[in-house]
Amino acid sequence: MDVPFHAGQPQDALLRRLYEARGSLPLSFEVFPPKEESGHTTLQETIDRLAPVAGHGFSVTMGRGGATRALTIETATGIAARTGRPVMAHLVSLGMTRDTVLETADELWQAGIRHILALRGDRPDEAVHVPPGFAHASELVAALRTRHDFEIAVAAHPETHPEAESAEADIDHLKRKLDAGAGAAYCQFVLDPAAYGRFTEACARNGINAPIIPGLMPLERWPRVTRFARMNGTAVPDWLDRLFAEAKATPELEPYLAAAMTVEHARRLVAYGAPSLHVYTMNRWPLPMALAAFVSET
Repeated sequence: MDVPFHAGQPQDALLRRLYEARGSLPLSFEVFPPKEESGHTTLQETIDRLAPVAGHGFSVTMGRGGATRALTIETATGIAARTGRPVMAHLVSLGMTRDTVLETADELWQAGIRHILALRGDRPDEAVHVPPGFAHASELVAALRTRHDFEIAVAAHPETHPEAESAEADIDHLKRKLDAGAGAAYCQFVLDPAAYGRFTEACARNGINAPIIPGLMPLERWPRVTRFARMNGTAVPDWLDRLFAEAKATPELEPYLAAAMTVEHARRLVAYGAPSLHVYTMNRWPLPMALAAFVSET
């Protein structure tokens, strides 16, 4: 396991921070728009289960190139009406024209959605024509700021965006997005909490003082987790990989191991100063609910 990042920090002080995290940290939950009818039923149950502990509400993803644009709007507005919790809609800029992106923002505003996660988005396949939209998320943030009074957040990458020239260049880009009008940053998930601690300290050295909220991936279905990690350039600690590999010999124990390690992961993120946690639910509620029993604030 990782050790406290702050050199010289007494162990008892770290343990105190971990203990105090219990029952004091707000959570938000990320879901995706379902395409199948059965998926709607699953999502509704997840939303109903998690709403009481979603102190910072929900976020709804948008597919690459805006593929789920209509579904994202429908899902976001439906969750807001069903729960009364704040809902943050993802809005990607690559793959749509500027007019379509801004029309989507207008539709969200008119539907009562006041929170946007402004994203450049993944590049479409090279064979797909990409409309001349916003080339950078900072441009999208600036356009949204003049359009409506949204609360805008942006993405951050503790282990550096795969397309960034360097970690320093990536932090500079994050600062441009915040300077353009965003008020917070949501991080790509890490599997080594110390990476989040190093990142937030580097951001502070570069004059970034906005909230930097870590993404937390529940550690169930380990092969899926590692697949996502490889796609995003997220490092997989050897000890964690070995632990789950050994659990294959006793599959009945794996859900308990996943729950224990997810809670431990969350507590270490808190120890590194996380102001809240953004949980990637994959539209499933049991492990996020178990996590909430330890660290949520309603």
